[in-house]
Amino acid sequence: MLGPRRIFQSRPRCNATQLKSVQLSKPRLSRHASTIAQADSAAAKSRWPRRLVYAGIFGGLGVAAGKWMDEKVSAPAVPGTVEDAAKLEEIHHVFENRLPIVQELRNNPDYVESNAYEGIPEEDKPHRLTSGPLSGSRGLALQRVFWNDKEKKAISVVYLGSGLEGWPTVVHGGAIATVLDESLGRVAVRHFPARTGVTANLEINYRAPVYSGNFYTFHSQIDQERSTERKAYVTGEIRDPFGRLCAQASALFVVPKGITLQKIGERF
Repeated sequence: MLGPRRIFQSRPRCNATQLKSVQLSKPRLSRHASTIAQADSAAAKSRWPRRLVYAGIFGGLGVAAGKWMDEKVSAPAVPGTVEDAAKLEEIHHVFENRLPIVQELRNNPDYVESNAYEGIPEEDKPHRLTSGPLSGSRGLALQRVFWNDKEKKAISVVYLGSGLEGWPTVVHGGAIATVLDESLGRVAVRHFPARTGVTANLEINYRAPVYSGNFYTFHSQIDQERSTERKAYVTGEIRDPFGRLCAQASALFVVPKGITLQKIGERF
C-alpha cells in the first residue's frame, strides 16, 4: 500500500505527462491547419484564370449578341446613303471571297456569269420593282446570274436584305415569290424567240424559313419537252448557303397573242 507521500508525488507526474502530451499535440494541429490554409489559398488562386476566361467568353458573347440585336432591330439603311454604300461594299466582298458556290460556278466553263438587269436601260431601272424600290442593301442588294446554255438552266446568287422581312429575321413570302418569278422568267424568256413573255401561272411550296441578311441560290430550269415557242414550263427551287431546300416552284410563261410586249432580251 502506498503512503501519502507516494500518492502525492504520483499526481504531479501524471499531470506533467498530460501537459507534455497536450504541448506535443499543439504543433501537429497547427501544421494541419496551415496545410489546409495553403491548399485553400492555392485553390482560390487557381480559380482566377478560369474565372477570367469565362468572363471573357461570356462577355464576348454578350457583345456579339448585342450587336446582332442592334442590327436586326435598327432600321435598314436607306438606298443612296453612306451607310448603304458601306453595307453594299461588304456584301460584294463576301460574294467575291466567301461563297464556295460562286467559285464552283466560275470554274465551270458551262456557266456564263452576268449581272441581273444588264439588258435594261438605266433610266428604266428605278421604275421596276426589283431594280428600283427593292434595291440597296436593305433589299435585293446583289443578284448575279449564271446561265448554262447546254442544259437551259440558270443559277442566281441573291442577297436578301432585312428590308424584305415579313416577320423579324424571316423574309416575306411575297418577296420570295417575286424573286422566284423573275428567276424562272429569265429561263423562259431565253427560250422564246420573241425574247419576251408574261407569267401565266406560278406555284410555290415553302419548305423552310428564308432568313434575311444572307445569300441564297435560285435554281431554274426549263422543261424542253413540254415547252413551245409560245409556252414555257419552268421549275425552280431556293437553297440556303448550306444547300438546304427552302422552297420549290413551278411556272408557266406565255407569249400572249394580240398583245405587243416590249422585248426584254436575255439579261434582265
